[in-house]
Amino acid sequence: MPYSKEELKELPFYQNLVDGDEQAYLQNREVIKMKMAISGSAYDGSLISRDEDGTILLFEDPYTGKLYEDETTELYVSRVVDRLKDDDSINQTIDRTFREM
Repeated sequence: MPYSKEELKELPFYQNLVDGDEQAYLQNREVIKMKMAISGSAYDGSLISRDEDGTILLFEDPYTGKLYEDETTELYVSRVVDRLKDDDSINQTIDRTFREM
């Protein structure tokens, strides 16, 4: 039979497994923080951390489950929008004349 959650809390090998996973998680976060700090300037969001599949990684405290409030949980979104030219060159591409049907 499988162990219950209460029984797992008492097993040393399971606790060692959990502690190892937590330490690996925290080390991964520290490595990413060091990569962000290498430039020596303020973090501008250009180094978004992603996994092999391209999923954005956000880190939370493994003991409390709350997100850290630092550069590892900040996402920056560019609000720059390309504008169309102000001249009439678009009219050469799009036929804007209306006809009756």
